[in-house]
Amino acid sequence: MIKAIFLFLLSMNCHAWSHPDGYQSSYIELEESILSATIRGYYKNAKASIDEKVKSRIILDKEHRVSDDFQIPEYFKHSVNFWFSIYTQYNSDQVVLHDSENLQLVYNVIDFSELKGNKDVHRFAKSKIQAQLSLEYIRRIKKILNRLTKKNLSKLNEEEAVIVEDIKRAGFTIPKKGKKRISFFKKLSLNLRTQTGQRDIIFSGLVRINPYLDFLKAQLKNFKLPEELVAISFLESSFNTQAKSKVDAAGAWQFMPYISNLFMPKINQYQDYRFNPIISSISAFHLLKENKTILRRWDLAIPAYNSGPKHLKKAIKILSKKRKKKDIGLDYILTHYKHPHIGFASQNFYAEFLALTRVLAYKELIYPLKGTTLKQSIKNINIYVSKCKIKPQKYFQLLTKQSPHIKELNSHFKRTKTLFKRGTIVISDRNLSKKRYHKLTNKQIKKKFPKKYYTYINKMPCG
Repeated sequence: MIKAIFLFLLSMNCHAWSHPDGYQSSYIELEESILSATIRGYYKNAKASIDEKVKSRIILDKEHRVSDDFQIPEYFKHSVNFWFSIYTQYNSDQVVLHDSENLQLVYNVIDFSELKGNKDVHRFAKSKIQAQLSLEYIRRIKKILNRLTKKNLSKLNEEEAVIVEDIKRAGFTIPKKGKKRISFFKKLSLNLRTQTGQRDIIFSGLVRINPYLDFLKAQLKNFKLPEELVAISFLESSFNTQAKSKVDAAGAWQFMPYISNLFMPKINQYQDYRFNPIISSISAFHLLKENKTILRRWDLAIPAYNSGPKHLKKAIKILSKKRKKKDIGLDYILTHYKHPHIGFASQNFYAEFLALTRVLAYKELIYPLKGTTLKQSIKNINIYVSKCKIKPQKYFQLLTKQSPHIKELNSHFKRTKTLFKRGTIVISDRNLSKKRYHKLTNKQIKKKFPKKYYTYINKMPCG
């Protein structure tokens, strides 16, 4: 039956994800049989990867592994709980169906692992089938919510009763009748959203970051920043140094071109330091330190990494007429200040960050790290500025035997045969010639943005 459905769906003209209202299903006539073989059968009730007791212990930080700066305010508890589940409980073959505003309201978690494990279906087709089946389930919940605008709550079928119970458990009070009831269920139907699990994606990030983690922690200490800030790179890309978004954000820290050019050497056809794990991280630390100086609180400085400090500064200025600036945190702003640039995105960015601080602090309780072959930490990573012109291809040839990591440490070079001018930044885990390269001290790394590192060799001759 399952294989027949797969072949049927593959023969369809598949479309990209769209809002349920605009979705025209070409197989709606077979809805019941498809749902019976998929959502109601094979793809329902995904199992969480860790039990609730362990989950609670980690979120509450029972072992005090997370800095006091990042304790969870009451306002964010439910959203942090939701995102923690996304990062630790469910893999990318599991989809959570939930309310976009109240993250306590989760309608179901669908498990598509059997679909993903089917070798007869191409992986791109699997993704499309998963998206369409998820959308069919959203359509079904939407229909139920629309029926509930008129139905007597004492005369519900089993499916309707489950959804009403989910709504009540999430803290909602359902209006008894009239326009308020219609408006209530209509809003819930518009708030339907799917979120793919990310447990396996975060685990991949742990593998990717491991070679650089000692260096990053040492530099966070150098900048006098909390080490929990490394969680932002997981939020942005799961520390995928080659990640690139549709809006042209790139690298592990997802710098946009404009912001990148403020901190790193200018992007051009020959180089892009956003893809460099070391320089992009140092730039992110500079940016975060600036945000903290401007906004004075981490619960504001961290969302500003994603959306900038401008609108948060404006909110503080307006709200400070009634409350002291030092007492204005993100939760207060979200409660008392309405602006399209401050809301769901800011709230969830910070909630995701808080969830990830726990994920990273307790990773050995969450992921199967024992027996896993993690890349070893790269020792003696240093930042150098070239006193002479440099050709990356030759640089790599000279160091590859001594340093197998040299290319990934210098992944900002797009064209390795190009001759780069003096003042070019290079990374090495082997000591380089003092005549040709200047090794930056911790003080120098922290004092200037990477785009200005070339100034350190202005008066130094090529050896």
